[in-house]
Amino acid sequence: MKMNKKAVSPVIAVMLLVAVAVAAVGAYFIWYKSFQAGSQKNVEEQTGTIGSKLRVTNITNDNITFYITMKNATGYALVHEDGDSTYEVDEVAHTSEVQVTIKNSTGTSVTGANPILVGTTTAADNTAKFTSAGGIDNDDEGQIEVRINDSFMNPGETYTLIITASGTTSTEKYTAI
Repeated sequence: MKMNKKAVSPVIAVMLLVAVAVAAVGAYFIWYKSFQAGSQKNVEEQTGTIGSKLRVTNITNDNITFYITMKNATGYALVHEDGDSTYEVDEVAHTSEVQVTIKNSTGTSVTGANPILVGTTTAADNTAKFTSAGGIDNDDEGQIEVRINDSFMNPGETYTLIITASGTTSTEKYTAI
């Protein structure tokens, strides 16, 4: 059997051309999708829909206290309440006080009618404090202890923790142990 060399070359050339075209189209769609995903992530970061500037990284509890570890990326140093029982953000000094509210599975606040300001000791059974003396600096991680009334802590119950600082609110669900 004798093959025509002139007929084989155009067939191989067309096959190679089709393969290159398919590879180019595939590469374009991969690039286009990665570009879309990257720009969407950028938009979500700018609008604050992914991650948070006030990220809760760990929560544990004992019978009466929640131990909340968080990463502060708000641009402000998180500080203790200054004694006047009002939530304040100092735009000049870039400091912010922290409010904490904890609600049980029925939506009832177990930290009182108003959010607890970190650093206040208005009631013996409702307090919140930083474990470090200086609060939590920007780009640092720190811990807040929030003590509630023993009768409100139920192991296995899911609690909602709402933390506000420098205009940023972080909401986390946590099942008590």
